[in-house]
Order: sequence, then structure tokens, then C-alpha cells
Amino acid sequence: MNTTSSSLVNVHSHDVPGNTASWVVCISITYLLLVRLLRYRTSTKIQNISNKKYTSRKSYTSMTLDDAWSIIVTISSTEFPSTFSISVFFALFKTYGIPRVSALLVSTGQLAGSGSLKNTSKRAADTGVILTNMVFNPPSSQRVRDAIARMNYLHNRHRCAGKIANDDMLYTLSLFALEPIRWTDRDEWRTLTDLERCALGTYWKYIGEAMEISFSVLGGNEYGWQDGLAWLEDMERWSVAYQAREMVPAKSNHTLAVATFELALFRLPSFLHGVGRGFASAMIEPQLRKAMMIPEPSRFYKVTLSVFVHIRKHIILYLMLPRPYFLRKRWIPEHPDPKTGRYHSLRYRAHPWYIQEKTYSMWHPFTWLRKFTRHSAEHNYMPEGYVISEVGPEALRGKGAEEMEKQKQRMESLKARSGCPFAQW
Repeated sequence: MNTTSSSLVNVHSHDVPGNTASWVVCISITYLLLVRLLRYRTSTKIQNISNKKYTSRKSYTSMTLDDAWSIIVTISSTEFPSTFSISVFFALFKTYGIPRVSALLVSTGQLAGSGSLKNTSKRAADTGVILTNMVFNPPSSQRVRDAIARMNYLHNRHRCAGKIANDDMLYTLSLFALEPIRWTDRDEWRTLTDLERCALGTYWKYIGEAMEISFSVLGGNEYGWQDGLAWLEDMERWSVAYQAREMVPAKSNHTLAVATFELALFRLPSFLHGVGRGFASAMIEPQLRKAMMIPEPSRFYKVTLSVFVHIRKHIILYLMLPRPYFLRKRWIPEHPDPKTGRYHSLRYRAHPWYIQEKTYSMWHPFTWLRKFTRHSAEHNYMPEGYVISEVGPEALRGKGAEEMEKQKQRMESLKARSGCPFAQW
């Protein structure tokens, strides 16, 4: 009896690994099938909802600004948040390859000179505040109008002085519309659909109009564009030609490149900065690298980066479920601090500008930054938060209220076209 029981126990114990392996295989196959089934859920959802209104290319003409905004927020918050974020950072970086732009920024001292890292991180934070408020709030909201009015106020003093040309503004606008598409097409697990591209074109054309950027140099300006996609294609042709003509080597370009690299690598230990510069350089297109007088990266960095991107694409496509809405990347707070009426940034690159300190636990990098460096002790990164009217260089803090009000009143006239921007043609 004892021998029989012992044998049954031994048989059962030998079966356990086999059963476990079967369960692992079964669960793995089920998970992979689930990924296969749901991976395109977001793009399919966008397409299905939009198909009720936009059943053909001809119907893109009637795309509303609200629909365009909704599509952009979806793809940049749940579908491609990392790539969109990096692409916008590099869109700004590309403008530093235009000598006229870089010379102005160097002359203002915002990105170079004494305390350049703090200046660079402050300007990056202010630019991020304005852009995220422009993009991630509903287009008819007060926060969007405030952000555009502030952007116009900060730019207009240089435009009126002839230091910023309309072509420079138009090129910058083109990069915000085009770089997310280029980076997504190159580095992500799928490309953007025509509907998503149309949404980007529709929204950024409206932003350009609100910023009083002239489209007169674009080929379709005389007779108008059929839809946001046509505007985007026209903009790309012009932007490529402008870049080929204007992006040339200059010392000011190099100065800003060095300052931006310092900002981007701030969180890395100093002994990894060389490696970081190598990979950052490998991410930059050849013409821009030449214009900024950045050394050619070694083959190691180029190949490693290419392999990483390729592997990442396949991991996301075949092994990762789509990001659910409740895990979306949040870029701005929905509401201000009820006590102060000010907003706090949710993310930062180097220095924690506008970050609410009490939200950081002991393990957060900001805590260690405060403990082991002098940055937080010596500098005030405005943890009380921001209001749009104060964003910008310290000398302009709180100034421009009258000019901003005029800008907001002018934007009221654009409301008539915010429903279907291209239906007017």
C-alpha cells in the first residue's frame, strides 16, 4: 500500500512541470492572439468613428477643428506618445540649424551665455507650456487662446523689429506638423493614416492663421487647399526647399546644439555623456548635423540605434497590448490649483520648472537632485506653478496683458472658420 502511494506521488510530481509548461504555452498563445486582435484597436476606432463623417477624400474638406484635435490628442497620448514627444523636441532643435534663427536666440542670451543650462531649461519649459496648452486643450477653450496670444506677444516684438522673417515662422510651423509624421513613419510600428495626417494639417493650419503666419509663399495659397492633407503636402514641398536653401553651417547653430545636448543629457551621469552625444548625433539628419558642425557619429552608434528601433517596432507590434485610455500620457493638468489658480507642469527635462514639489516621493529623481546637488538650493524653479501671462523671459514676466487681449479679440474672428476650416474655399 505504501509502495503504491509513493509511486502515485512520484508520478504526480513528474506531471507538474509538464502541466505548468502547458499552461505557460496556452497563456502565451492566448496573449499573443489578444495582442494580434487588439493592436490596431485605436486606429480602427478612429477610422470607424470618422467614417461616419469622412467616408472619402472629398469629405476631408468638411473636417472640423474639433475632430482634428480629437484625433491628434488620441494618437499623441495613447498611440505614439513617446515618438510624438521626441519629434516635437527635435522639431524645435531643427530650427536651430537656420543661422538667422540661431543668431537671434544666441543674442537674447536665452540659450547661451552665463547660466546657459538654466536658461536653456527655462526656455524649453516655457515653450513646452505654451505648446502643450495649444495642442492638448480643446481648440475653442480659453487656455488655447491664452497660449496663442502669449506666443504671439513673445514673437511679435522680434517680428516687428525685422529679426524674425515670416518664412522662419512658417518653417517652424511646418516642422510641428511634419516631424511627428516623419518620426512615426520611420520609427513606429505603423505609419499614420491619411485621415490622421489630414487632422494634423487641419489643426496646424489653424494655429498658423491664429499666429498670423502668412501662407502666401505656398503654391496653393492663391486658390486655397482642398483639405488639411493638401495643405500639408504643399507645406512639405515648401519646407523641404526652404531647408535645403537656408540650413547652412554657422557658429550660432553650433552654440545652440551644444546647449541643447547639455540639456538633453543632464539626467545622465557625466561618464555617459559621451555615449549620449553619440546616440543623439546618430538621430540627427546629415544636413542638420553639418549645419550645426557636429562630428559624424561612428558606425557603432548608427547601427545600434537602427537595431534598437527595429526591435522596438516588433516588440510593440507583436508583444504589447495597446495603451488603454486610463494609462494615456498626460501632458498638462486638467484644472488649476484651486487655492492659487495656477497650473503645474507634469513633466520636465532637466530642471523641474513649475513642478509641484509635494508631489514627489523619496524615490523620485527630483528628491535626489535636491539632496545631492546645489541646483534646487540655489535656484527657484517656481514650484508654485504658472499662469500663461507670466510665461517667457524674466524681463517679460507678467507683461503684455494689453497686447494679449487684442490678440484674443482677433482670434474671435477665426471662430467662424473653426468649424470646418477648409469648407470656406
